[in-house]
Amino acid sequence: MIGPWRQIAGKNHFILPLRLYHSLSTLLTLGFCCGVSSILVTLLNNLAGLELELFTALIICSLMTVVMGALILAWEAGLYIRPAQAVMEATRQVSQGDFRVRVPMPETFLGIEEGVTLIENFNRMAKELESIDHLQKGFTGSVSHEFKTPLSSIVGFSEILLEDGLSEEERREYTGLVHEEALRLSRLAENLLRLSRLDAQAIVMRHETIGVDEQLRQCVILLAERWEAKQISFVMDLPALNIMGDADLTKQVWLNLIDNAVKYTEAGRTIHISGQLRQDCICVRIRDEGIGIPAEKLSHIFDRFYQCDESHKEKGHGLGLSIVKRILELLGGRIVCHSQLGQGTEMLVALPVDSSKVCLVQIPEE
Repeated sequence: MIGPWRQIAGKNHFILPLRLYHSLSTLLTLGFCCGVSSILVTLLNNLAGLELELFTALIICSLMTVVMGALILAWEAGLYIRPAQAVMEATRQVSQGDFRVRVPMPETFLGIEEGVTLIENFNRMAKELESIDHLQKGFTGSVSHEFKTPLSSIVGFSEILLEDGLSEEERREYTGLVHEEALRLSRLAENLLRLSRLDAQAIVMRHETIGVDEQLRQCVILLAERWEAKQISFVMDLPALNIMGDADLTKQVWLNLIDNAVKYTEAGRTIHISGQLRQDCICVRIRDEGIGIPAEKLSHIFDRFYQCDESHKEKGHGLGLSIVKRILELLGGRIVCHSQLGQGTEMLVALPVDSSKVCLVQIPEE
């Protein structure tokens, strides 16, 4: 609302800064006390017939003003500190692990701006802490589940291997399954450590010249074993794309995105990779002809441990795109996903030419 009027919890409140509120209340209190004291002294003088001298009347009036003013200002001080007291109590509850606590807004018509701001900021902080607490609990549960599945498989197959009467072929088969699950655990631990390091990292320390076009070609070669087994072909349209940044981080982005494209592309199809220079940023498109992503799931694809297709759950842990997003945040980049079910997925990545800056260019839709 305009001016000092603000709507809080559906009600209109007149909000004043503390300094102005205190100054006005002190002046009004002083004027009120002086007036009441003067009236009382006059009545005392006239009705009781004391005929007080002017000096005596002034002393009595001053004493009455001081006493009444002190009482009224003490009561008003409670209004000043009430929001702080409420926040102190709520802070104590938060320190004990209760993130659901909220401080209610004062219901008085007249409010103090600093008190209202303090309560609003505390409630916003408590809401964020509650959200983080839920995410942490969900993350812990997801990690436990992801570790439990391969560990259960390893325990089960190892118990079978300890039994007598297995043929050499069966023994080799079960040993191979144990090995696969151990590798899966290793990849999960590696991704978790990588994500933990990225979360703890605030800035990019390395700034070197990176040929993104050449880096993309190298990543395709590194993943050749996977896409050759599915007879997938690549169409690449990459001009010279040079940026300043951390080569290891950008390489991890391309490896994760291309690996995802290979994973969800059917045998015999094509993956398209193109790039262009736009203003002070580069834009890279990685488009597959895979199964696509349902529209209702697109907003969750960068969440940790989230997997759109349960049929591919054994091939990953849902951390790849989370790592990509965190790396791009560090590099000042952006990523957008376009997908249609049954028609494939396109990942569009924008990176600043200098990683010490933020990429502000809008990623083109087409």
